[in-house]
Amino acid sequence: MVLRTVAGVRTGEDTEDLRAFLMQLEGNAPEVHETFVLGCGSHGDERPTWSYVEADAAVGVARRRCLRCAHSVSLLDSEQRWTHPPMWSCGNCSQSIAEVAVGLSVPDGEHVEWLVLGARCVECGRIDGLTDMVVGGRPLSAVVSAL
Repeated sequence: MVLRTVAGVRTGEDTEDLRAFLMQLEGNAPEVHETFVLGCGSHGDERPTWSYVEADAAVGVARRRCLRCAHSVSLLDSEQRWTHPPMWSCGNCSQSIAEVAVGLSVPDGEHVEWLVLGARCVECGRIDGLTDMVVGGRPLSAVVSAL
């Protein structure tokens, strides 16, 4: 794991670095207790993790599209509140392909209060926070199945 910050830019070598970034958020963010790398479920046990992602931090919506099969998945209720944000691209190298992970605040171990979505550029490793969302106590299993 090589999570580092140089000149204010966070980078990592793999999805474990992305997960570590989500676990170590600073500021007023709630504590993250669980992280999951998001992969396409259309491929059985071979879940590819490379995606295109669109996110609107102001509204708290996001969706990702599998690079392998183009299947799109909206984050929780994002489809009903969709704002047509632009596709994410790396602010360092302009690559649009990312590995995406979610961090969940689950203070009681069973109910999700908040989540945060992050991306790692597959080209240069830059890590960005994309959006967050108040979930309001939904059961952990229901949230995970909706990712």
